[in-house]
Amino acid sequence: MTIAALPSQTVRAIGSTQALTDAASVVKEFVDNALDAQSTSITVEISTNTLDIIQVKDNGHGIAPIDRPLICKRYCTSKIKDLDDLATIGGASLGFRGEALASAVELSGGLTVTTRTVGEATAVSLKVGQNGEVT
Repeated sequence: MTIAALPSQTVRAIGSTQALTDAASVVKEFVDNALDAQSTSITVEISTNTLDIIQVKDNGHGIAPIDRPLICKRYCTSKIKDLDDLATIGGASLGFRGEALASAVELSGGLTVTTRTVGEATAVSLKVGQNGEVT
């Protein structure tokens, strides 16, 4: 499934007060994303002060070029398309609301996502501003 914005009815139904409150919650969300991408190898690097660097590297399937502009937009996800999908998602995904990267970029003021899919010769580094726009 490609990444798309959720309908407003679905957003209201799954609305959450969950927030990224510390470095551990950021790492957890990034590792969840890596596991959802079918990663078999995940490494985490965190700076001593837990502020300067939080980096998660994995060997998952990567983010398709068509999906890249929406990776840090709130309520944009590839896991569900509408409220009915909530009944069937079960344990198939660790995250599905489209909030982890959006929250991380808002809190940090910007981040870099490096991704490569099968068939791409080299990885692409995407710089994302605080508003979630990929530059």
